[in-house]
Amino acid sequence: MASFLLLECLEKVFLNLLDETLLDTNCHANISTRDLYSCTLVSRHWCRISTPILYAYPFNHFRRLAYSRFYYNIPNLLLSYFKLIRTLLNCIPKSEIEQINLSNSHDEQNLLSEVFHFDEKFYSSKPMFNYITFIRSLIFDKLLSDSDKLVRYRKIWFPPFISDINITENQFSKISIHIINYFVKFLCEYCNNLITLEFPFSIQNDEFFNDTIELLFGKNCNGNNKLNDLKQLYYTKNYGNERGKDLYLTFSNNVFNLNLLYNEKINSIEEANSLSQFISSQKKLQHIILSENRRDSAYYVLFGYNSNIDSYYNIVLNSLSAQSESLQTLEFNYIPFGKINKEALNSLCLLKNIRVLKLHNCIRIDDNLIAWAKNLTRLEVFELVKYQIRNVSEGFLIQLLQSSSNTLIRLVVNYKKSDCQSLLQQIPLHLNSLIHLDLAKIYSDELILIFKSCTRLVYISVILSNDELWGIRFMNLGKLIPRNLLKIQLKEMDRLLFDNKQLKCFFEECVNNDSKLKYLEIIGNCDNIKKEYSDVANDFSIQLITYSPVLPTPVPFL
Repeated sequence: MASFLLLECLEKVFLNLLDETLLDTNCHANISTRDLYSCTLVSRHWCRISTPILYAYPFNHFRRLAYSRFYYNIPNLLLSYFKLIRTLLNCIPKSEIEQINLSNSHDEQNLLSEVFHFDEKFYSSKPMFNYITFIRSLIFDKLLSDSDKLVRYRKIWFPPFISDINITENQFSKISIHIINYFVKFLCEYCNNLITLEFPFSIQNDEFFNDTIELLFGKNCNGNNKLNDLKQLYYTKNYGNERGKDLYLTFSNNVFNLNLLYNEKINSIEEANSLSQFISSQKKLQHIILSENRRDSAYYVLFGYNSNIDSYYNIVLNSLSAQSESLQTLEFNYIPFGKINKEALNSLCLLKNIRVLKLHNCIRIDDNLIAWAKNLTRLEVFELVKYQIRNVSEGFLIQLLQSSSNTLIRLVVNYKKSDCQSLLQQIPLHLNSLIHLDLAKIYSDELILIFKSCTRLVYISVILSNDELWGIRFMNLGKLIPRNLLKIQLKEMDRLLFDNKQLKCFFEECVNNDSKLKYLEIIGNCDNIKKEYSDVANDFSIQLITYSPVLPTPVPFL
């Protein structure tokens, strides 16, 4: 009966099996596709509908590999990655693989002819679908040019009809590179419905990459530009003096409909101008992420390293006003603002529809940005993350909170080694609509004022100050917490500031206050959280979650 469900209904069911974090490019977790894969085995009808969804974002499962310099310690993930490469390689017709050797040198042709065995018993069966045509998101991964990894995992990905018994590792590397290069070109030629492209490294200006990129600009089966529906573009350039291909200039005549653009690193004024023109050419950009490197940021602060970077970003920031109507989300990572010029500042001030602003470790957020803060009247989300708060203008922060007092619902302010009492004092005065609040160190009197004023809070995360009186004050905090508060997260708690009796009093006050609290999460190296604490929480149907800040275990692609 299930196999005869309407196609539209099944598609919606299968789409819901895609984990949201799979499409979140800020998340480098590795998501299992076990449920979707199981759907392909139910019946042929289910297989036809679920398979295109299963293979829509195959490389997103391995984003951690693409952006990591150290993937040798996650062998299970590498194993799964090369299994995927094997599956996709099998989509290339036998006749095309036979032609790979025609473009090689005479010696390589002889070598290839010796190891290629196109006997039917060696050739795997043709796949039911050309999975490559289902791909909607393509991530170019340098792992495919890593000869050591290609050799190490040769038993997994290498085509079974090619014998590798009597060849050296050096010979195998040459053969594998030819096969992989052809595979990459095949991907670019037959991925006709891409919505996301990611380049985690500088694209080289050589014949292979020029030919490969050119294949992306062809026509699809409907005769339309293959990148006409491209919505997200990510480009992370290599650090140092290495100059790559001008990707934005190459894309400028083919990509106009982006929703999201991510650029990491600007190495020259030519790159800044190219990026600026590309931003201006888009019809409705909604989300822009600009990023630099933490190391270069530190050198900039300490030694004035690469002082030209200010002029690069003045050029790029000046182009943002071209997207003033559509742009809603701005994210800046390690970007310098200390020498922002009048044109760039005016461009920021013209962005009237910004709903989300994230400033992560940006340099010199000074009083000259107050004019920009005055225009952020529709802000719903603001994140400020820094190692030190001392070079952030209090005037800018206070003005921003005041300007967005009627709209801000999510506030994240995390920093190290410094206090910012003036900012904390503004929260209960202006931000009564907050739903999500994430702060660094806070004192009990500051937290009490926030609880009294921010009555819509659903989530709060804080670091409790090292005050010995927290235990006593914590007992009475339950009567003050907002009724809709579902989760409290206490960070960097290396020793408990309250005992289990005080915790019980806190929960009792929550109950008396008709609180909806469901979770209390404690993050830190606490060794003194005993079973009694969990028992107390269970008595009030509240889940006590405790853990040390460690990386999650990766889940391989199935």
